[in-house]
This record gives sequence, C-alpha cells and structure tokens, in this order.
Amino acid sequence: MLKKIELRTKLKAITKVNTDFDIGVVNKLHEIIKNKVVCTYIPLKNEININGYLTTQALLSTTCVDNNKTKVCIYEEPFEKNKFDVYQPINLKIIDKVDIFLVPGLGFDYKGTRLGKGKGIYDSLLSEFPESLYFGITDKEHLVDHIPHENHDISMHGLITHDEFIEINI
Repeated sequence: MLKKIELRTKLKAITKVNTDFDIGVVNKLHEIIKNKVVCTYIPLKNEININGYLTTQALLSTTCVDNNKTKVCIYEEPFEKNKFDVYQPINLKIIDKVDIFLVPGLGFDYKGTRLGKGKGIYDSLLSEFPESLYFGITDKEHLVDHIPHENHDISMHGLITHDEFIEINI
C-alpha cells in the first residue's frame, strides 16, 4: 500500500485532463446544486475547471484567506493571489453558510478519501461545515483504489469526473 507521500509524487506526475464534461454529468450536477449555495475553487493550472458548468446555484462562493484563516466568500472578480498562491476575490464578502463544496485534490479513492497537498487546509475548512455536501472534482487518471485515511481527513460525499458522477454517501 502506497503512503500519502508516495501517492502525492505519483499523482503529481500525471497531468490532469481538462476536457468537456459529459452532458449526463452536467445534468446531475445542475440537479444537485440547483438553488443551493455552492463553494467552488478558482482552479490552478493543474486543477480541473468545472466553474463554466455552474449555472443553477443560488449563490456561488469560493475559498479565501482572511486574517490568516481560510474562509468562504462570494465568488466575484477581480481576483488576486493570496498567501497560498491561490486566487481569491480582492473584495472579500465572507459568508457562513454553504450547501455544497466542490473540492479539488491530487487524487481520490472510490470511498471518497481525498489526497490534498498535505497542509490540511480543506480538511480544516470542511470540518466547519459538517452539514454541507462535499464533492471531489477530478479525472479518471487521479482515481485510485486506496488512499490512506487519517482521523482528521474529511471524506467526500461524491466524486465528479468528466464522464462519471460517483455517489458515495449522499
């Protein structure tokens, strides 16, 4: 069984594919996010961009850093890079209710375990929203059979790839 460090190295070496999403996946996504408060991410060059498909939510938000703490704010341009070298809105409008989180990751397993960059930022943020649903955004090349799970790891309720919507614990 590969350890998290070895898995990170292996998965970082595989380029993520940014291609069109299957219409069935998009329809299921629209159904789930309809009239909900959705927190997405502003993708880095190695992350899948799902944001162009987000059209049925009530409010779109994203993560941000405010006073050295990761929070959720309304998604609106213009953007600037924060201390983690991730884009966020310049004018932060913090919110405290999120129905659905769309979460990037280096990899995921079919049980919903997420492999992040190792800093625990998403685990910490998601733990503050225990009533929300969490969906990992990935491609098939970054789905693995097993990722070691630790007590602080927050599991996803589902996974979304370009051609599959995988429900785990909805």
